[in-house]
Amino acid sequence: MQPRLMLIALVVALPVLFPPAARAAADFGRYHALVIGINDYRHLDRLKSAVNDASAVHDLLSREYGFESTLLLNPSRRDIVTALDRLVSALTVRDNLLIFYAGHGILEPATQRGFWLPVDAEEESRADWVSTATISDTLKAVLAKHVLVIADSCYSGALTRSARIELKVSGGRTAELQRLSDKRARKALTSGGLEPVLDGGGDGHSVFTRALLQALRDNREVMDGHQLYRTIRQAVARTSPQTPAYSDVREAGDEGGDFLFVPLGGTPVASAGTG
Repeated sequence: MQPRLMLIALVVALPVLFPPAARAAADFGRYHALVIGINDYRHLDRLKSAVNDASAVHDLLSREYGFESTLLLNPSRRDIVTALDRLVSALTVRDNLLIFYAGHGILEPATQRGFWLPVDAEEESRADWVSTATISDTLKAVLAKHVLVIADSCYSGALTRSARIELKVSGGRTAELQRLSDKRARKALTSGGLEPVLDGGGDGHSVFTRALLQALRDNREVMDGHQLYRTIRQAVARTSPQTPAYSDVREAGDEGGDFLFVPLGGTPVASAGTG
C-alpha cells in the first residue's frame, strides 16, 4: 500500500427520518461541506483510494446528515482556493462547515509547515501547494460558528496544535451539547500526526476513511467531534501503525466549542452520560 506522501520525507438515508420539528428544536444551524479527493496527480505518484474516499464522504454527509456538500475531485490549487474563498463569502454564524481532504500531504523540513498537494503540484516547487496556513486563515475568516477539517493525508497533524483535546462531561448530555454548540469551534481530525499514512487497506478506502464512514453510519444521536475521534482512533489503531489526532486548528480562533453531527434519523439528543 502506497503512503499518501511525496518522495521528500516529512509534512462530516436512515430508514426512520428525524422529525423536522425535533431537528429544528435542536437548532444547531445549517450544515455545509467541502469535500476534496485527489488520485490523478500529474507530477507525483498517483493514489488509489482518495477519490473513492471523498466521494463516499460527500454522499454520506449529504444523504444521512443533510449537508449541502460540494465535491471536488482532482482539483488544482486554484480550484481549492476558489472554493475556500466562496465559503468565506457565503457562510454566516448560523452555519457549520466541514472540510474533508484526501490526497498527498507534505511537511517542509525547514519551516515545519504542512501542505496539501493539489493535482498539479510538483515535488520541487511550492507554487501549486496549499499551505496549512491558507487553511487556518480561511477558518479564521469564515463566519461559520463551527468548523471541522478532516484530513486524510501524510503529515496532516501539522495543521493542529500539539496538545490533544480531552473533553470532560459536566452535568447532563443535553447541557454539554448546548455548551459545545454555543462556543466557536475550529477543530481538525487528522489521519495521523507528523507521519506517513496509508493509501488503501480499507476495502477500497483508506484505513482512516473506512473508520470515519463506519462511525458516521453507525451513529444515531447527536455526536460531537471528540466522540467521533475516539471511535476512529480505536478502529485505526487495531489495523494500522498510524495514530489519528484531534485538536484545535492553530491560530484559527477556536473558543472551546466542538463540531456536532446531527443525523437525519435518530434521537435529537444523546442520553445522559454518553461520551
